[in-house]
This record gives sequence, structure tokens and C-alpha cells, in this order.
Amino acid sequence: MKENLGRPYYGYRINKYIAGGLIGGGIVGIALAIAFTVLGYSLWILILCWVLGAILLIWGMFWQLSMSWTANPKKQETLKDSFLERLGTVWDGKGKVLDIGTGRGWAAVEIARRFPEAQVVGVDLWPKFWKLWGLTKAGAERNATVANVSDRCAFQNGNALDLPLEDGEFQLVVSTFAFHEVHASDRTVLLKEAVRVLASGGVFLICDLFGGSFLKAYKVKSVPELLTMVEQLGVEDVTHKPLREAGADLGGLAHIWGTGYLSGRKV
Repeated sequence: MKENLGRPYYGYRINKYIAGGLIGGGIVGIALAIAFTVLGYSLWILILCWVLGAILLIWGMFWQLSMSWTANPKKQETLKDSFLERLGTVWDGKGKVLDIGTGRGWAAVEIARRFPEAQVVGVDLWPKFWKLWGLTKAGAERNATVANVSDRCAFQNGNALDLPLEDGEFQLVVSTFAFHEVHASDRTVLLKEAVRVLASGGVFLICDLFGGSFLKAYKVKSVPELLTMVEQLGVEDVTHKPLREAGADLGGLAHIWGTGYLSGRKV
């Protein structure tokens, strides 16, 4: 996994390898099915190979169409510009910032770059699986150093379900594509924690998946219900905006997950 030492690397090529592995496995399965047919193998072996190959191939194509943007530099820039532009509409660029599920510091570093009066803290558990793909605390710190913002970016271990941080500590809380990765029976806890660490008048901006089963994980059935639930946490000006409406068209099937921005201001 080659990195450009002159610029931050945020480690999202993993999806390219997942798609390649699935598609490759599917092709191998189908090739074996054809070979075994010619060689006269038993019917159950042929069915197994055909079915397994087809499933892997379909999943690989689906993954490629919905996740390929994560390995496309132009699409990543589109998302970055959209995120920072959206952030500029709800926040004045000053104060202490928390990035939940920071990974290799994508949001933390880019916020520090764009907003020179911000002090950013990135929190993550950095699970072992993601460490295999370079998403580590050391990787986040390296990116901050490469971007010349290490003096305004700090990273620490912390569980998004129980943040090791004080009430009302931050003027801004952000998270990008992390909430849907948290295993919890009710992801409402994530929003409660985000609001808890916000100071009065502070804002949050969450970029994540808010469709289908991802939405149900918040114990609601629709986006309007989600907004109402968030308001009940002591938040005003609650809004949800799909990425496409925010000017970030990532192409393919990226938007079938209900990807969008959720934002609000603590009362």
C-alpha cells in the first residue's frame, strides 16, 4: 500500500481490495464450475461452485459500484470540499473540536488546515482489523505532521459510546463514516454522547449513513423521526441533508445507503 510521503494518506483503499477480492473469488468459483462440468464432477459440487461464484461476483460488483469512490482521489476531494463547506455554514471556525472515530485523522486534519483558530481532538478505538489497513493512532499523528497542523491536533483512545471527555468541553463535534461502524443495540447513545460533550451553543456535524437498517439502528423509522429524536436531546436547528443535495455526487451506487449530513446546535 504505497503512500505519498508529501501529503496525508487516510487509508481508504481497503474498499478497492475488498471489491477485488470478491470479484476475483467469484471468477474463480465460476471458472471451477465450468471446469468441473467438463470433467463430469457430481452435480452438488457444480451447484456449489456456480452459486458461490455468482454470489461473490454479485457482491463484488455491488461493492465496487457503491464504494469505489473511497479510492478515487477526485471523489475524495469532492467529499472533503462538501464537508468543509457544510461545516462553514454551521460553525464559526473557532474553539475546541472533537472528531469521533477519527481513523487516520481525515476530518481532524482537514478541519485544522481550513480553520486556523481550531484546536482539534481525534478519538478512536483503532480496532485491530482496521490497524491491518494502516488506520492507527500513529497514522493519524503522521498525517497531522505532514499537514503541518500537529500543534493543533491531538489524538487519543476513546469509545464513542462512552467518551472519556468532560461535559460541555467542545464548541464543535464531528464524525465522518464512523457511527455506522459502531456495534450497539441503540446508536442513539452516540448522539447523546456527542451532545453531552458540546458546550451550550456548540454544534455537531455527522456525515454518515442514514438509510434503511442504518436508520433503524437509531430506533426510528424515518429521517423526520430521527430529527425529532435529536431535538429531544436538547438540540435546535436540527437538519439532515443528503450528500447529493449538498453538492457531493460520489457516483455509482454510493447514495443508496442514505449518506448525508446530520447537524444541530445544542441549546
